[in-house]
Amino acid sequence: MVVEQVTIKSQSGWLKKTLWISLIVFVILLILVGVFLAGIFMNKPKKNITITNPLTDIIFSNTNQAGQTNRQAVIDQAVLEFNESYINYLLVALGAGHLHKSIIYGNPVIEFSLDQDTWNAEIKGSDLVTQRGTTDKKDLSISISKQDAVEAILSNDIEQFMRDLVSKDRIQMEMIASKLELGSKGYLAMYKEVTGEDAPIEE
Repeated sequence: MVVEQVTIKSQSGWLKKTLWISLIVFVILLILVGVFLAGIFMNKPKKNITITNPLTDIIFSNTNQAGQTNRQAVIDQAVLEFNESYINYLLVALGAGHLHKSIIYGNPVIEFSLDQDTWNAEIKGSDLVTQRGTTDKKDLSISISKQDAVEAILSNDIEQFMRDLVSKDRIQMEMIASKLELGSKGYLAMYKEVTGEDAPIEE
């Protein structure tokens, strides 16, 4: 008579392993969410971005020997020669120093509509990478006329000039990304600095 030995495996071992793996995954996700939310709610210090006024040469060429500047000639020439350095200067005035890379969503990207031209700018640390054209990655869309943009750059206090333009609805700011994404990149602090109000966007 042959007696077969039957080994019965305990199911409790697999159950324990599954619970441990689930617990580890949960803790990792909790840490990631915590870091992400900290990026939104933590007030990061504003970066100092130094940039040269793009109108310096134009102002010089339209200033006579008596030191009098033909303001309208400066504006007309600047509108004709509008380029990426103007966009960068405006971005700094709008508070680009508040913007930073999101762990999940990547770098901030802003699109500018100026009359018939469209530009997009990506903030990479303290660098502004600006080029002509539209982009599908934009978080925020800003519309302003070239005339207002040039006058802002010419003003004695560009930050205050930009706030005045916003209050007069001469700048339109449209939030494209979700509030979570915008917050994680620093847009909410930037918006509040410019307008004095919380960003009017849905969750």
